[in-house]
Amino acid sequence: MITIEQAREYYHDAESAHDFDHVLRVYTLAERIAQAEGANLDIVRAAALLHDISRADEDHHGAGDHAQLAAERAKKILLDRGISVQQADAVAHAIAAHRFRGAVSPQTLEAQVLFDADKLDSIGAIGIARAYAISGVLNQRLWSASAPDAVATREQHNSNHTAAAEFVVKLSKVRERIFTATARQIAEERHAFMTEFFARLEREVRGEQ
Repeated sequence: MITIEQAREYYHDAESAHDFDHVLRVYTLAERIAQAEGANLDIVRAAALLHDISRADEDHHGAGDHAQLAAERAKKILLDRGISVQQADAVAHAIAAHRFRGAVSPQTLEAQVLFDADKLDSIGAIGIARAYAISGVLNQRLWSASAPDAVATREQHNSNHTAAAEFVVKLSKVRERIFTATARQIAEERHAFMTEFFARLEREVRGEQ
């Protein structure tokens, strides 16, 4: 449907947490999960390559939900390339449903695979690295305490939020949202690593270790 190099052209303005390296990691994870779960690889690959093409529009231009925007844009790209309406719709649905706080839930196996692959890239060692990449851009502190009942919102993308707080309000809850058995196994290990990292970080901040 679309090659890696062709998709790369849509990500020139992306920031480091959602750049083409992120896309390639999601692509690789999505292939792994799709093969294990029996999903349509063509749909999954195209959706993975195009899922964040409108992220910069939301982050920098306030254009709206990047998942919905990307779904519409991806459908047009694929139709223009001669892909069938049925396949383009399947890719578009997967992209529209990939967001953690999105309004659309994944209704197909392919959409669930993309959702899982994208969420797996937000946890574990790579998830910590991405959280601090965003934290650095926003000039956030390295650590802060967070209420156990705090919830995740877009308004927390400010200088008072921290990557440690992001773990409490969002990243620690990612594994609960995973759909496929293959991804759940990966998520459990990544969650354990991330939990220990932030626990140790707090101990070091408090001078206990």
